[in-house]
Amino acid sequence: MSTSRREFLKKATAAAVAPALGALVPPASNIPALAQESSYPANKMSAVLPGVVSEITLHTPHVVKEIAPGKPFQIWSFEGSAPGPILHVKEGEPVHFTMINDGGMPHSIDFHAAQLPWDKYYQSIAPGETHSFDWVPNFPGAFMYHCGTPPVYVHLGNGMHGAIIVQPKNGWPEPAREYVLVQSEWYLTAEPDANGVYYGDPAKILQVVPDFVVFNGYSNQYQEEPLVADPGELIRIHIVNSGPTLWSAFHVIGALFEATYADGNPANWQTGMQTVTIPPGGGYTVTLRIPDEGYYPFVTHSFAYTGLGALGLIKVGNPPDLGTAVAH
Repeated sequence: MSTSRREFLKKATAAAVAPALGALVPPASNIPALAQESSYPANKMSAVLPGVVSEITLHTPHVVKEIAPGKPFQIWSFEGSAPGPILHVKEGEPVHFTMINDGGMPHSIDFHAAQLPWDKYYQSIAPGETHSFDWVPNFPGAFMYHCGTPPVYVHLGNGMHGAIIVQPKNGWPEPAREYVLVQSEWYLTAEPDANGVYYGDPAKILQVVPDFVVFNGYSNQYQEEPLVADPGELIRIHIVNSGPTLWSAFHVIGALFEATYADGNPANWQTGMQTVTIPPGGGYTVTLRIPDEGYYPFVTHSFAYTGLGALGLIKVGNPPDLGTAVAH
């Protein structure tokens, strides 16, 4: 790894673990404070694409997890994490969906992969209620799902979003090692509550002043636990940008994309791309082969936000430990 790359990783990591925090309004008065624990679990998740399912159930608990070292945050979640679980369905095959609202306020669902009347399927349900329906994904791709209860930006900013990958009915032309990355933003109150917990700051969301910009919910989680691949192996990455506001400029340092597909649809094919631009609420699928062993950082190339936590690594082969390489 070159000296410039090493210095980039050092500086970006340092910037991410000690960002400047500032808030404009206190937590909303209707958000209950949660009791302090000796430690909170990290809001981390595997990026590996799971198997295809035809039934989906999502609960909506409000939980406290760390979104960065020393930053416990009250998450409004799907299934206890933010983003919610990676969902994987198949084009043309029926999906049975159930949402169980066990949070403390109304919540709803909005599948970007579905074609359904909003007034019938995407309305809020009260705490303790259950909502079920069937639908068929008619297009393949990398899509967002989220809570659509107003104000939507608050529910998104507090974690109620995720990725649903619709596999093409005939599959992809070539098998690959597949990963899913959800880029999103966290906006924290200036100070934690008496129990050390931070909350979402609606004013900062509207002014677009994020404290963290992350992949899969936790600052820089794929530096210590990189995505892995073998030299020359085909890698397929599905990226969903949950926002709520920033665009993503997804780039892998030291590599080019063999093929890219806007919104993850095989019909939207391009080749030789260096960076793909993903709007909030959009998706992309990229494939690449990395011939040489080593570490390859992936980032949003909007560098004002890379240092806020949007930097991970692909570890190809079995290179020397990166910490040793950087130190020397």
